[in-house]
Amino acid sequence: MVSDPHNLAPTYDQWLAAAENNESVGRQSGLEIVRILVEPLPFARWCADQGLEPDSAARMRYVAERQALED
Repeated sequence: MVSDPHNLAPTYDQWLAAAENNESVGRQSGLEIVRILVEPLPFARWCADQGLEPDSAARMRYVAERQALED
């Protein structure tokens, strides 16, 4: 459902390992890490409403907006 599958890890386990590593590096740098769940259907609807391709830039924007709503 994403337009840039080549930018994603080939398996969930590989993605999870990379995500957890990124979280660890961020925490070690003093960043506050917050997990935002990206569910496929709400994300697809959001992209359509925004007129965006479902790519990495849209994912980053989506989670930033979701994070702002949770604050």
